[in-house]
Amino acid sequence: MNTNKAHEIISAVRANAAARGINATFILHSEKSHLMRLGNNSVSLNTSESLIRLDIEVINGKRTGVHTQMGDITSEEYVEKALQIAVNKAEVATEKAYQPIMNVVEATISENAQYDQALENLDPAFKAEAYKRVIKEVGDSYNFSGSWSSGSVELFMMSTANNNTAYHIGTDQSFIVVLKHPEKKWELQQKQTGWRLEDFRVEEVVKKFKDLLPVYENITPCRLEPGEYTVALGGEALAEVLMMASYTGFYGRPYEEKQGWTAKNKKGDQIFNEAVTIVDEPSDDRTFGFGFDLTGKKRQTFSIVKNGMMQNLMYDSSTAAKYGRELTGHNTGSASIVLKPGKDPEDLFKAVSSLGKVVYIPALHYLNIPNASQGIFTGSSRFNAILIENGTVSGPIFSSRITDTFQSIFGNIKKISETSESINLSDTYGRRAPVAYSLPTYIVSEKIKITDSADSF
Repeated sequence: MNTNKAHEIISAVRANAAARGINATFILHSEKSHLMRLGNNSVSLNTSESLIRLDIEVINGKRTGVHTQMGDITSEEYVEKALQIAVNKAEVATEKAYQPIMNVVEATISENAQYDQALENLDPAFKAEAYKRVIKEVGDSYNFSGSWSSGSVELFMMSTANNNTAYHIGTDQSFIVVLKHPEKKWELQQKQTGWRLEDFRVEEVVKKFKDLLPVYENITPCRLEPGEYTVALGGEALAEVLMMASYTGFYGRPYEEKQGWTAKNKKGDQIFNEAVTIVDEPSDDRTFGFGFDLTGKKRQTFSIVKNGMMQNLMYDSSTAAKYGRELTGHNTGSASIVLKPGKDPEDLFKAVSSLGKVVYIPALHYLNIPNASQGIFTGSSRFNAILIENGTVSGPIFSSRITDTFQSIFGNIKKISETSESINLSDTYGRRAPVAYSLPTYIVSEKIKITDSADSF
């Protein structure tokens, strides 16, 4: 696709639509994606795709019409036909109970700060060789599986409200490899992410596996009895918990509908430990930052929790319109959530040396929310979980389930790492919309409920 030509075509159709009094938004979404899957120590999938989508939304009073058309932007006639479909849908749509907010691109934006051509055009042979090295150096007696997604996203946005344009191009990747013992069935996992090819370091993957293997190979695993424990959550586990806490507590819709766990609170209430500060920060390079959302609003630093006190809620366009709230720049699936680091040592073992028995869970699996209004979540340990006693590894633990509240996890905090890392939370099953959180490498919380433990991994 000739990007400049496509933008010119959309601009011309936008100008014509504005002259006709049509309230329309045009969003061009282009992606280049590659996915490699690993299974049984060999490449099981190696696929690439390049997709172009034109999304058009038309607002006609309290009616809206949305049309998505896939394919290269070849002519004004092509875009005009797509626009007319959206116009026709808006004419026959059921009226909403509120007045939809017109999308306005607040300023002309063009951003490419997180674009790496080497990652966008990565040769699949590079991925295959990296997996081959991991298997060879760690040991082919184990069973290895995994996936590695990489690619780029381009967004171009205009509306009939003005002549401003918003443009973004960025790259991203998500590397995962899982090692499974063929008889004992325990599993170890390593992940890496980033927007540059150089963010991937295969030697680090190999080292972390080799550091952890003696623990699982040589020390007898233990089963935790149900009860309250001091629990250290690693970055992966922390990301999953914080993502669930955000969707059910920090977004406007569950709050306004009185279904979220923060619905009983108001701005300024103490909801977490005072050591917890959470912001949406698109400029944090550990996240995949978008400088605008899909209403055209510029995204800037947005305070969610400060020193444990609730500050603001994130509103998408329809929720803001329905409840008469201001747009916050969150009509996007790519929020850049940042949990600020603490002051405790990067070395977890040093940090917990005086805390006695500590259950370290780097990643949680099968997460769910039994009760969103009370902020109760549940999830099981699976990968790399160990028991630490007085700062020393005691051994691996069998699959153990946490069932507790977000306010327990973030309210009973004892330690927060001074070091942050990027955790990829992207969904690879829909259109490419990369998401990454910036989080401390661990937090340690007391009196966390382990409600069940299996007799195996």
